[in-house]
Amino acid sequence: MKTWLSNFSISGISFTLEDGVLIIRYGERIFDIFSDVAARNRYIALLDAIDKDPDVKAVLSLNEHGCLGEEPYEKHITKLSGQNKPANLGASQHFRDDKKYARQLCFHYYTIKKRLASKKLIIDGLQGVVVTPFFGESLSADIRFVSEDCCFSLTHKKYGLHPIGGLAFFLPRFVGQGRAKEILFTRDVIDAKSALDLGLVSRIFPNDDFESNCIQSAKELTKLSPVTIETTKELSFHDEEALDDYFQKETKWIHW
Repeated sequence: MKTWLSNFSISGISFTLEDGVLIIRYGERIFDIFSDVAARNRYIALLDAIDKDPDVKAVLSLNEHGCLGEEPYEKHITKLSGQNKPANLGASQHFRDDKKYARQLCFHYYTIKKRLASKKLIIDGLQGVVVTPFFGESLSADIRFVSEDCCFSLTHKKYGLHPIGGLAFFLPRFVGQGRAKEILFTRDVIDAKSALDLGLVSRIFPNDDFESNCIQSAKELTKLSPVTIETTKELSFHDEEALDDYFQKETKWIHW
């Protein structure tokens, strides 16, 4: 492991470096990072450090099966709201006054900005159920691989919340404004095949050897010239001001 990686101990996250691919694994406590300012700051600093290391050609994020799903998300929302069966939280003044929720929105904003601005190839490998915040954030990656049993769950509607994680910003850029609204209002789940058909993911890998397929595919992509990666990314995304405006609008419902 790179020496500098030892400076970024973050609960729920581990790192390995293989042939130019930095593999970030998210574990069962990943939701804790939303309310832990110190952990969030270390994670943002990690992304900065990665970008400066010439030995890192690509960043592959992998989630432990189930850790981005509905059960841990409900535990997270329950903890934030203080309600046993949280519902209609978007209309709750108490919830909107909670700085912990604002911290979560800030986490997604900072992370998405860093991923988009990174000179490295950003790849997400997603398996199992992936709830709204991480669904939205995954659309900021350059490439997305999913397992056969992966599905995106629009769980925010269950709690009366808006689609956080930048989902309402990115989704129209993939499928168009009209289709995006139809998906956000009428669908609860998008399975792997539907996501592939919509152009939301790049490839579907079998469940049994999902991680090894993701890692091998990421290693193959590192053969690209760093200049090609950096310039292609810079030319492909030029909506920085629009993204800033989006997150400013998103936080207008939150009282800091």
